[in-house]
Amino acid sequence: QLPDTLSPLRGGAAQEGNSRMTQVLAIASQKGGVGKTTTAINLGSYLAQAGHETLIIDLDPQGNATSGLSVRSPVPTPLSDLWGGQSKWQKLAAPTAIPSLALFPGPARSGEPLEGFSLRSARIADLRAELDAASWDHVIIDSPPSLGPLTSLSLAWADAVLVPVQCEYFAMEGLTQMLELVDRANQGRSKPLEILGILLTLFSETHQLSVEVATEVRKYFPREVLETIIPRDIALAEATSHGEPVCRYAPRSRGAWAYLNLAKEILANECAQAR
Repeated sequence: QLPDTLSPLRGGAAQEGNSRMTQVLAIASQKGGVGKTTTAINLGSYLAQAGHETLIIDLDPQGNATSGLSVRSPVPTPLSDLWGGQSKWQKLAAPTAIPSLALFPGPARSGEPLEGFSLRSARIADLRAELDAASWDHVIIDSPPSLGPLTSLSLAWADAVLVPVQCEYFAMEGLTQMLELVDRANQGRSKPLEILGILLTLFSETHQLSVEVATEVRKYFPREVLETIIPRDIALAEATSHGEPVCRYAPRSRGAWAYLNLAKEILANECAQAR
């Protein structure tokens, strides 16, 4: 059931004026273990609960977003048929247990050679145009933890990028590398890739280092850092291990409330920009 706190944001900016525009968001970080896939699954689930038709694209060769939503990926990965033009996004997208949330599955096994796809600009543009012609309001791309071709592909398809930053040592170094990749992705684009925000993750108010990292990131990026902070919460890890988003597994947990607030913040920002 839709939480009351999300009810005022049903439909949001995507539905204003009876015109629908697909918003494609890449969640990207070159570091693993920062909560990237957890964010893709749970942000997508709450956007869907707010009434937005949402698609999560699993571009990570580990396929964790796929298993985290209890979807079985076909062999070979459906990206092969999509890239070759044998099929379309809508046909290959799988339903999930969350109404209005679909998933484009990742590879059935780790190590499947997704990196071998030629990133020809014409095909990239064609597939983005097909996303726009589909029925989704929001598309969230779970990128691999690298600065390689698949992350570049996700940024090429995206309108905006959300960068999770773990509140631990080396956070600033990794963030700088990611922002440099965004700058390179903007070269030659007619519409700049927006930095939707920097999301502080795995935060613990009882750990001094966590507090210091959060303070430092806000100091250097005061406009980019989102208000919502994702805490360390075992419920988030347990939920994905059970193949469920946290809104179904532990809807009253701290992690659930944090991702609910993240969805609210993003939808409120969209509504403000649409005015």
